[in-house]
Amino acid sequence: MIVGGISVVAAVVVGVTQFKNSHANQKVLQTMMMSEPVTMNPVMTTNIYSGQAQDQVYESFYRYDGYKIVPAMAEQIVKPSENNTVYTFKIRPNARWSNGDQVTAQDFITAIQKMADPKTKSQASADGIAVMKNYDAVHKGTLPPDQIGAQALDQHTVQITLAKPVPWFNQLATTILPVDTKKYQLWGDKYGTASNYMVTNSAYQMIGWTGTNTSFTFEKNPYYWHADHVRIAKVKTRVIKTPMTAAGEFKNQHLDIAQLSDNYIATYKKQSDYHAVPQAIVRGLYFNETASKTNNQNLRQAFGYLINRNEITQSVMKDGSLPQSNAVPQGVMKNTTTGKDFTDDAGVQFSVNKKKAEESWAAYLKETGQHDVNLSMTFDNDLTSKAVGEYIQYTAEHIFPGLTVNTKYEPHNQVVSDVLKQNFDLVNIGLSVSIADASFPLKIGQTGYGLNFSKVSDPTYDQLLTQANDTVTDPAKRYQLLQAANKYFTQTKAYMVPIYQSITANVVAKRVGGFQANAFHTANYQDMYWQ
Repeated sequence: MIVGGISVVAAVVVGVTQFKNSHANQKVLQTMMMSEPVTMNPVMTTNIYSGQAQDQVYESFYRYDGYKIVPAMAEQIVKPSENNTVYTFKIRPNARWSNGDQVTAQDFITAIQKMADPKTKSQASADGIAVMKNYDAVHKGTLPPDQIGAQALDQHTVQITLAKPVPWFNQLATTILPVDTKKYQLWGDKYGTASNYMVTNSAYQMIGWTGTNTSFTFEKNPYYWHADHVRIAKVKTRVIKTPMTAAGEFKNQHLDIAQLSDNYIATYKKQSDYHAVPQAIVRGLYFNETASKTNNQNLRQAFGYLINRNEITQSVMKDGSLPQSNAVPQGVMKNTTTGKDFTDDAGVQFSVNKKKAEESWAAYLKETGQHDVNLSMTFDNDLTSKAVGEYIQYTAEHIFPGLTVNTKYEPHNQVVSDVLKQNFDLVNIGLSVSIADASFPLKIGQTGYGLNFSKVSDPTYDQLLTQANDTVTDPAKRYQLLQAANKYFTQTKAYMVPIYQSITANVVAKRVGGFQANAFHTANYQDMYWQ
């Protein structure tokens, strides 16, 4: 997550493997990731690759066991008080960091205050903890960090006070990760930059990570409070960016779980060891709203009508991803009255329409006084993203007169860095959420939001979100406001041009049991076992 509930992502999965022959007796899981972690400091996490690794080594008050939320650092699932705004957690007395230090209430408070402090420049604060009392004032610098609604009542008791009750707090409580206060003060900015500057409080330690290398190991944390539950003692992880390599390794029985894409899905889709889970992420095109040539509604709508989402997902990607024209992923929220999915009620915001695309493009040229336009488009450098980029480039240059598209394919970490610096014209990126509420993916266009990629600032849109999140108490009315916000963001203004909802497609060898992944959380190694 990963950003307090959100993370910047590309389609990715963690795989599990066991080498044959001489390695088999060692019982070492060999795992894969699609890209390197950027940071292991939970205060600073902004992308899914870091979040996937952190899922294995850090633990919040609660954690996911499949789709079920269970106690983790907290002794039990707590009932809120004070009109559902106050949550009081008792930290397990046997909760320890991997160096033997006790996990204390202050460790959670240190992390929360650091995320909220504007001096930290943490993107993680942009999401879930914003619901805590006094967050806005703290994040704006008008109140000190110790005034946020979180305090340590004693060594083992954390009390969190919300600005208002929310129905999804238990999900948020799976994402608030502590830091070892003593080590955080000792290491400062180095905290979580390499294995030598890490201590962990979950099932594993991260060994051999330098901060830039592409292979490392997760080894069982002997101080973990639930160590008896951990049946896999060692997990070796390497970065594999090519789906063909992963499929080949699985076929040769060198991988126990492999990520699939392209035609490999067709090969395994009907087999019992195939697992596909839609991710809580919509990827699309974002436009740099701080630049005059891309801050244009006609331009955005031209691309909205240009893109054939069905063709991209079925003929270009061929990895099971779902065509999507809404900012909210399928499966994230349901109608409180009918039970229908949010996206079913929302309908289609843009359908491919060549005539309307050409009309919008002509209006853009006339409005800006241009005849020849050069636009850069930034994509991740994995094979699927390259295929999508080539398709959009070819289509746009053939439909829009005078347009030249310069495609840039970069490592995901570099794409994230460029986006945060506004170093792009158009970028294909997505926002993964770990809380099942439409307000979270829709925050991406809110003024001042840390992961507002395009730097959108629209009072009308802000008002819709403010009413939904802060003013309206009736669930049905709130749902309608969120629907209105989605339509305004993706159709009326087209600040985002959604394209597809990613899935994770895996094949799992029969000798690996306990693999459980959901749309909001990585499969945990601690739940896996040899069959």
